[in-house]
Amino acid sequence: MSVLLPPNFEAYAKILHRVTANYQHIDNPYPFTEKEIAILKIPACTEIRSFLETRRKKGEGPRIRWKELADFLGVPFEPEICHAWFFANMSETACWSRFLYGPAEGNLDNEELSEIVSILRPFTGDQECFLRFAEIPLIHTDKPMLFAGPLDGVVEFGKENNYQFSPEYVWPSDRSWCLCSEFDFEFTFVAGTQELISAILASSEFEAFQITPQTRIDYFVPMPNSSPKLSRSRYVR
Repeated sequence: MSVLLPPNFEAYAKILHRVTANYQHIDNPYPFTEKEIAILKIPACTEIRSFLETRRKKGEGPRIRWKELADFLGVPFEPEICHAWFFANMSETACWSRFLYGPAEGNLDNEELSEIVSILRPFTGDQECFLRFAEIPLIHTDKPMLFAGPLDGVVEFGKENNYQFSPEYVWPSDRSWCLCSEFDFEFTFVAGTQELISAILASSEFEAFQITPQTRIDYFVPMPNSSPKLSRSRYVR
Protein backbone atom coordinates (compact mmCIF):
# COMPACT_ATOMS: atom_id res chain seq x y z
CA MET A 1 0.00 0.00 0.00
CA SER A 2 2.98 2.30 0.57
CA VAL A 3 3.28 2.85 -3.21
CA LEU A 4 0.17 5.07 -2.96
CA LEU A 5 0.54 6.77 0.43
CA PRO A 6 3.63 7.61 2.52
CA PRO A 7 4.35 5.05 5.26
CA ASN A 8 4.76 7.67 8.00
CA PHE A 9 1.11 8.10 9.10
CA GLU A 10 -0.18 6.63 12.35
CA ALA A 11 -2.91 4.48 10.77
CA TYR A 12 -4.50 3.52 7.44
CA ALA A 13 -7.91 2.41 6.17
CA LYS A 14 -9.04 0.61 3.03
CA ILE A 15 -12.62 1.50 2.03
CA LEU A 16 -14.38 -0.93 -0.32
CA HIS A 17 -16.31 0.79 -3.11
CA ARG A 18 -19.98 -0.08 -3.32
CA VAL A 19 -21.64 -2.90 -5.22
CA THR A 20 -25.33 -2.67 -6.16
CA ALA A 21 -27.80 -5.05 -7.75
CA ASN A 22 -28.85 -4.62 -11.37
CA TYR A 23 -32.30 -6.12 -11.90
CA GLN A 24 -32.62 -5.10 -15.55
CA HIS A 25 -31.87 -8.52 -16.98
CA ILE A 26 -34.07 -10.21 -14.39
CA ASP A 27 -37.14 -8.05 -15.03
CA ASN A 28 -36.50 -7.73 -18.77
CA PRO A 29 -34.58 -10.81 -19.90
CA TYR A 30 -33.05 -11.09 -23.32
CA PRO A 31 -35.73 -11.76 -25.98
CA PHE A 32 -33.83 -14.72 -27.40
CA THR A 33 -34.94 -18.26 -28.12
CA GLU A 34 -33.21 -21.15 -26.39
CA LYS A 35 -31.38 -21.91 -29.64
CA GLU A 36 -30.15 -18.31 -29.91
CA ILE A 37 -29.04 -18.35 -26.29
CA ALA A 38 -27.04 -21.50 -26.98
CA ILE A 39 -25.43 -20.00 -30.09
CA LEU A 40 -24.56 -16.76 -28.32
CA LYS A 41 -23.37 -18.71 -25.26
CA ILE A 42 -25.29 -16.47 -22.86
CA PRO A 43 -24.70 -17.94 -19.39
CA ALA A 44 -27.68 -19.02 -17.29
CA CYS A 45 -26.31 -17.22 -14.20
CA THR A 46 -28.41 -19.49 -12.01
CA GLU A 47 -26.51 -18.87 -8.76
CA ILE A 48 -26.16 -15.08 -8.87
CA ARG A 49 -29.68 -14.63 -10.26
CA SER A 50 -31.19 -16.71 -7.46
CA PHE A 51 -29.10 -14.78 -4.92
CA LEU A 52 -30.46 -11.42 -6.10
CA GLU A 53 -34.07 -12.62 -6.42
CA THR A 54 -33.99 -13.96 -2.86
CA ARG A 55 -32.64 -10.66 -1.53
CA ARG A 56 -35.31 -8.67 -3.33
CA LYS A 57 -38.12 -10.92 -2.07
CA LYS A 58 -36.91 -10.22 1.45
CA GLY A 59 -37.27 -6.47 0.79
CA GLU A 60 -33.55 -5.79 0.94
CA GLY A 61 -32.22 -2.73 -0.89
CA PRO A 62 -30.05 -2.76 -4.01
CA ARG A 63 -26.78 -2.25 -2.17
CA ILE A 64 -24.89 -5.49 -1.61
CA ARG A 65 -22.14 -5.58 0.97
CA TRP A 66 -18.82 -7.17 0.07
CA LYS A 67 -19.17 -9.30 3.20
CA GLU A 68 -22.47 -10.68 1.94
CA LEU A 69 -20.98 -11.52 -1.46
CA ALA A 70 -17.92 -13.04 0.20
CA ASP A 71 -20.10 -15.32 2.31
CA PHE A 72 -22.18 -16.32 -0.72
CA LEU A 73 -19.18 -17.09 -2.90
CA GLY A 74 -17.07 -18.71 -0.21
CA VAL A 75 -14.45 -15.95 -0.27
CA PRO A 76 -12.51 -14.89 2.86
CA PHE A 77 -13.50 -11.41 4.03
CA GLU A 78 -10.03 -10.14 4.87
CA PRO A 79 -8.11 -6.86 4.38
CA GLU A 80 -6.47 -8.07 1.15
CA ILE A 81 -9.82 -8.85 -0.51
CA CYS A 82 -10.27 -7.67 -4.08
CA HIS A 83 -12.74 -8.07 -6.94
CA ALA A 84 -10.58 -10.84 -8.41
CA TRP A 85 -11.33 -13.10 -5.45
CA PHE A 86 -15.03 -13.04 -6.32
CA PHE A 87 -14.33 -13.87 -9.95
CA ALA A 88 -12.10 -16.78 -8.92
CA ASN A 89 -15.08 -18.42 -7.19
CA MET A 90 -17.67 -17.75 -9.91
CA SER A 91 -18.41 -20.41 -12.50
CA GLU A 92 -19.80 -17.80 -14.91
CA THR A 93 -17.82 -14.57 -14.61
CA ALA A 94 -19.88 -12.76 -17.25
CA CYS A 95 -22.80 -12.84 -14.83
CA TRP A 96 -21.22 -10.11 -12.70
CA SER A 97 -21.62 -7.36 -15.30
CA ARG A 98 -25.16 -8.55 -16.14
CA PHE A 99 -26.51 -8.48 -12.61
CA LEU A 100 -24.21 -6.26 -10.54
CA TYR A 101 -22.95 -2.68 -10.74
CA GLY A 102 -19.55 -1.85 -9.32
CA PRO A 103 -17.30 -1.74 -7.52
CA ALA A 104 -16.22 1.44 -9.30
CA GLU A 105 -12.54 1.79 -10.03
CA GLY A 106 -10.89 5.04 -8.98
CA ASN A 107 -14.16 6.72 -8.11
CA LEU A 108 -16.37 7.45 -5.11
CA ASP A 109 -19.99 8.30 -5.90
CA ASN A 110 -21.46 11.47 -4.39
CA GLU A 111 -22.97 9.65 -1.43
CA GLU A 112 -19.70 7.95 -0.57
CA LEU A 113 -17.75 11.18 -1.07
CA SER A 114 -20.17 13.10 1.15
CA GLU A 115 -19.77 10.53 3.89
CA ILE A 116 -15.98 10.60 3.85
CA VAL A 117 -15.98 14.42 3.83
CA SER A 118 -18.25 14.44 6.91
CA ILE A 119 -15.78 12.15 8.69
CA LEU A 120 -12.76 14.20 7.64
CA ARG A 121 -14.31 17.55 8.59
CA PRO A 122 -13.55 17.43 12.37
CA PHE A 123 -9.93 16.53 11.57
CA THR A 124 -9.54 19.37 9.08
CA GLY A 125 -11.19 22.49 10.44
CA ASP A 126 -11.05 25.56 8.19
CA GLN A 127 -7.70 24.87 6.58
CA GLU A 128 -7.30 24.75 2.84
CA CYS A 129 -7.33 21.38 1.12
CA PHE A 130 -5.80 20.22 -2.13
CA LEU A 131 -7.36 17.84 -4.61
CA ARG A 132 -5.74 16.20 -7.57
CA PHE A 133 -7.52 14.32 -10.34
CA ALA A 134 -6.06 11.26 -12.04
CA GLU A 135 -4.07 11.75 -15.22
CA ILE A 136 -5.43 8.81 -17.23
CA PRO A 137 -9.00 10.05 -17.90
CA LEU A 138 -7.70 13.58 -18.62
CA ILE A 139 -4.76 12.69 -20.85
CA HIS A 140 -6.40 13.93 -24.06
CA THR A 141 -7.93 17.05 -22.52
CA ASP A 142 -6.74 20.46 -21.40
CA LYS A 143 -8.38 20.13 -17.99
CA PRO A 144 -6.15 21.00 -15.02
CA MET A 145 -5.62 18.31 -12.39
CA LEU A 146 -4.61 20.14 -9.20
CA PHE A 147 -6.85 22.49 -7.20
CA ALA A 148 -7.03 24.08 -3.76
CA GLY A 149 -10.08 25.04 -1.73
CA PRO A 150 -12.26 24.15 1.26
CA LEU A 151 -12.94 20.51 2.12
CA ASP A 152 -16.71 21.03 1.83
CA GLY A 153 -16.29 21.97 -1.82
CA VAL A 154 -14.87 18.59 -2.80
CA VAL A 155 -18.24 16.88 -3.32
CA GLU A 156 -19.68 19.41 -5.75
CA PHE A 157 -16.46 20.38 -7.49
CA GLY A 158 -16.32 17.44 -9.86
CA LYS A 159 -19.95 17.77 -10.93
CA GLU A 160 -19.79 21.51 -11.44
CA ASN A 161 -16.61 21.27 -13.52
CA ASN A 162 -17.59 18.16 -15.47
CA TYR A 163 -14.96 15.82 -14.11
CA GLN A 164 -16.10 12.23 -14.59
CA PHE A 165 -14.33 10.86 -11.52
CA SER A 166 -13.91 11.92 -7.91
CA PRO A 167 -10.43 13.28 -7.01
CA GLU A 168 -7.65 10.73 -6.96
CA TYR A 169 -5.95 12.50 -4.02
CA VAL A 170 -7.22 14.89 -1.36
CA TRP A 171 -5.13 16.26 1.54
CA PRO A 172 -5.16 19.28 3.90
CA SER A 173 -2.46 21.93 4.02
CA ASP A 174 -1.04 20.54 7.27
CA ARG A 175 -0.77 17.07 5.66
CA SER A 176 -2.29 15.44 8.71
CA TRP A 177 -4.28 13.03 6.53
CA CYS A 178 -4.46 11.94 2.92
CA LEU A 179 -7.16 10.27 0.84
CA CYS A 180 -6.38 8.26 -2.29
CA SER A 181 -8.87 6.77 -4.79
CA GLU A 182 -6.28 5.49 -7.23
CA PHE A 183 -7.61 5.23 -10.79
CA ASP A 184 -7.06 1.46 -11.18
CA PHE A 185 -8.38 0.27 -7.82
CA GLU A 186 -11.89 -0.40 -6.50
CA PHE A 187 -10.90 0.94 -3.09
CA THR A 188 -10.25 4.27 -1.43
CA PHE A 189 -7.38 4.52 1.03
CA VAL A 190 -7.15 7.01 3.88
CA ALA A 191 -4.09 7.70 6.00
CA GLY A 192 -4.09 9.76 9.18
CA THR A 193 -4.41 9.48 12.93
CA GLN A 194 -5.78 6.39 14.63
CA GLU A 195 -8.76 8.48 15.72
CA LEU A 196 -9.60 9.31 12.11
CA ILE A 197 -9.23 5.72 10.94
CA SER A 198 -11.40 4.51 13.81
CA ALA A 199 -14.12 6.97 12.74
CA ILE A 200 -14.03 5.54 9.20
CA LEU A 201 -14.25 1.97 10.49
CA ALA A 202 -17.22 2.94 12.68
CA SER A 203 -19.22 4.41 9.78
CA SER A 204 -22.28 2.35 8.84
CA GLU A 205 -21.98 3.67 5.28
CA PHE A 206 -18.64 2.07 4.62
CA GLU A 207 -17.15 -1.38 4.56
CA ALA A 208 -13.56 -0.78 5.55
CA PHE A 209 -10.49 -2.48 6.98
CA GLN A 210 -7.62 -1.05 8.94
CA ILE A 211 -4.46 -1.90 7.04
CA THR A 212 -0.74 -1.16 7.18
CA PRO A 213 1.70 0.22 4.60
CA GLN A 214 2.77 -3.39 3.99
CA THR A 215 -0.73 -4.66 3.13
CA ARG A 216 -0.96 -5.92 -0.45
CA ILE A 217 -3.63 -4.17 -2.51
CA ASP A 218 -2.93 -5.51 -6.01
CA TYR A 219 -5.20 -7.77 -8.06
CA PHE A 220 -2.74 -10.65 -7.85
CA VAL A 221 -2.69 -11.03 -4.08
CA PRO A 222 -3.40 -14.74 -3.49
CA MET A 223 -6.69 -15.67 -1.90
CA PRO A 224 -6.27 -17.52 1.40
CA ASN A 225 -7.69 -21.01 1.69
CA SER A 226 -11.45 -20.87 1.30
CA SER A 227 -14.42 -23.15 0.82
CA PRO A 228 -15.69 -22.17 -2.63
CA LYS A 229 -19.45 -22.31 -3.12
CA LEU A 230 -19.09 -22.31 -6.89
CA SER A 231 -16.59 -24.05 -9.12
CA ARG A 232 -13.51 -21.94 -9.75
CA SER A 233 -12.73 -20.41 -13.11
CA ARG A 234 -9.79 -18.43 -14.42
CA TYR A 235 -10.10 -14.75 -13.59
CA VAL A 236 -9.92 -12.60 -16.70
CA ARG A 237 -9.75 -8.86 -16.19
